[in-house]
Amino acid sequence: MSQQKKPDSILEKPGLKIRNRSLFLFICCMLVASVLVGRLIYLQIIKNEDYRRLVIEQMVKETTVSASRGAITDRNGVVLATNYTTYRIFIDPSSMKDENGNLSDDVRKKVASGLSEILGVEYDFVYEEAQKSKYKDRTIKKNVDKETAAEVREFISENKLSKCIYLVETATRVYPFSTLASHVIGFCGTDGGLYGLEYQYDSILQGKSGKIVYAEDALHGEMPYDYEMYIDAENGANLVTTLDYKIQSILEKYLEEAAIESGCKSRACGIIMDPNTGEIYAMATYPSYDLNNPRVLPSYYDSLVESYKTQYGEGTNEYNTAISTLLLTMWNNKCITDTYEPGSTAKIITTSIALEENLATTTEHFTCSGSYKVSGWTIRCHKTSGHGTLTFAGGLQQSCNPVMMKLSERIGISTYAQYFRAFGLSEKTNIDLPGEASPIYKEESEMTMLDLAVYSFGQRFNVTAIELISAVSAVANDGTLVTPHIIKEIKDDDGNTLASFGTNEVRQVISKETAETISEILAEGVATNGGAKNAYVKGYSVAAKTGTSEKGTTNARICSTIAYAPSYDPQVVCLLIIDEPTIGSIYGSTVAAPYVSKILEEVLPYMGIEPQYTEEELASMDMSVSNYRGLSLDAAKQSISAAGLKYEVVGNGTSVVNQIPASGSRMSKDGGRIILYTEDVEESRDAVVPNVVGMTAEKANKALTDAGLNVHLDGATIGAGAEVYSQSILPGTVVAKGTVVEIEMRFMNIYGDD
Repeated sequence: MSQQKKPDSILEKPGLKIRNRSLFLFICCMLVASVLVGRLIYLQIIKNEDYRRLVIEQMVKETTVSASRGAITDRNGVVLATNYTTYRIFIDPSSMKDENGNLSDDVRKKVASGLSEILGVEYDFVYEEAQKSKYKDRTIKKNVDKETAAEVREFISENKLSKCIYLVETATRVYPFSTLASHVIGFCGTDGGLYGLEYQYDSILQGKSGKIVYAEDALHGEMPYDYEMYIDAENGANLVTTLDYKIQSILEKYLEEAAIESGCKSRACGIIMDPNTGEIYAMATYPSYDLNNPRVLPSYYDSLVESYKTQYGEGTNEYNTAISTLLLTMWNNKCITDTYEPGSTAKIITTSIALEENLATTTEHFTCSGSYKVSGWTIRCHKTSGHGTLTFAGGLQQSCNPVMMKLSERIGISTYAQYFRAFGLSEKTNIDLPGEASPIYKEESEMTMLDLAVYSFGQRFNVTAIELISAVSAVANDGTLVTPHIIKEIKDDDGNTLASFGTNEVRQVISKETAETISEILAEGVATNGGAKNAYVKGYSVAAKTGTSEKGTTNARICSTIAYAPSYDPQVVCLLIIDEPTIGSIYGSTVAAPYVSKILEEVLPYMGIEPQYTEEELASMDMSVSNYRGLSLDAAKQSISAAGLKYEVVGNGTSVVNQIPASGSRMSKDGGRIILYTEDVEESRDAVVPNVVGMTAEKANKALTDAGLNVHLDGATIGAGAEVYSQSILPGTVVAKGTVVEIEMRFMNIYGDD
């Protein structure tokens, strides 16, 4: 029997064909594995962070928690800018589902109906927003008050819509005094501060927003609390300014009166500052605007707006552009953004240089013929007939241009330019407010003797109000120039001081002796017969200089007065600028000086600076009327006689039941009369108020007392030449006997001071 051949075994060495197939399969597997491994390396190592971020973004949601903007206060803690809580109401369209988890149009309609009614928004708007199911946050209304927000919460609770409607607290900026210091404080827009301190210190005020970070599962449901994180908001810091609410109010009151009285066409501005520290007590531009409604133009611009309507047509692009430009002008702080020729106020600088360089003495005599020739040009004095012979001191007090030009020749271009720079008139002050303009002047290398001559009395160079008041403050501050500033401290919500800002002494410009001499000359001029005598304040020694400068090549003028007091120890300096007055006498001495007097008359006592009256002032002082009501007639008569006044009795009673003037009224002793009523009878209105405008104080007093009236004097009451500028009750008015008529005295015959 023959042996059969065994079949090929799979355990035996495979054939070539099988081996090739196996190798090919192995290589394919390896290639696939390599691709997979490479892809895994790419995804999990190279792109790990990117995909991790994408996953987190899909899972993690966050809600911003707004920081509270810091408050702005005056130096005494009076709040000038703060916040009040409002709410942003938003909906989550992706969560408007029925009980089965499906997006529901019924839910959308319920939300739209409820919110439109409570919030006063259009139903269609809310419904349209509710259909945007790809979004989780669609704002329905901002700045919702607490009462309305409470209604929304009640609606949410009653209709079980806590997953659909949300409320987020927001802080809305509010300015308690509306227009006060508007150009200093500024206002905010949606992205932060836009003007003033709100803009300058925006990064400090705005703080840092916080957020709530939470995770969602694949079905957009919130994951457990462990996956939520709360990052606290950091509230903004609070600004404590150098402003004083009371002083700011006084400045704004009289700045407005001066602007209205003079028919000011191009706004007005004023600054009150401590010359020793550079702290700004008050800074104002007229007209102010409402910080809570900054896009509403005040009535000052009504005629201009009407002209735009006539010229362009209301609502046209040209009209809207003109209104936008007007708003920008209104928002600008004139004290620091506008330059002007300072006029004769700059004579303080010229005379200081001459004394400091020993180029003149206070008693040296000069001659003014009404003009002076420089480099072939005849330059007039404001007193075209000439001042005649006057001293150096008289040249400053009478604001004589030829005296200044003669002094400038002695000073020379190089020395004048050196002091011009030293007084800070060639650069910005770097006050901590935005928008400060640079001065406009000729460099020393470009100046001619003609330039020097007109520079000596404040023409043909431009500075800002803050630059001028800083320069003059150097004279008031014993010759030391300081940097003006408006922020005193920065504090957190707990009252901790984060930063404080003190006095920055820039340089010593002139000696203390020179500064004191100039101050004495200026104060003497106010108290006697100088051009600034309308700046006189009873009981105080005031150093002042007026100025009237040309505005370009037009006939328009800029009238100003700068004053500081007490002259022997200055604590406050005040500058008032009226741009383009159009009514009456348009000189700084008659337009601005009387209102500087009114300002200082209120500010100095408020600051605790006690008046020191001369004998002449005491003799002319008004008195406060005592209260005689309830006294016996005999006791009232005796008291009135002891006060040096006269009396008149009405009725047959034995005690006083009424009196005119009322107690607390102020009236002149000279010719003063108290009307005592001893019976409850109607006041006798048989006194007719005479017209006393233009009279001297003596004549006005006689005319009013002869008419049975009492007088209260205000303004420039010392020295000859003052006349009644205005009276509180119109001529011809019939009033009760004894009524007090207030009359304001001014020197109206002062020569121009340009």
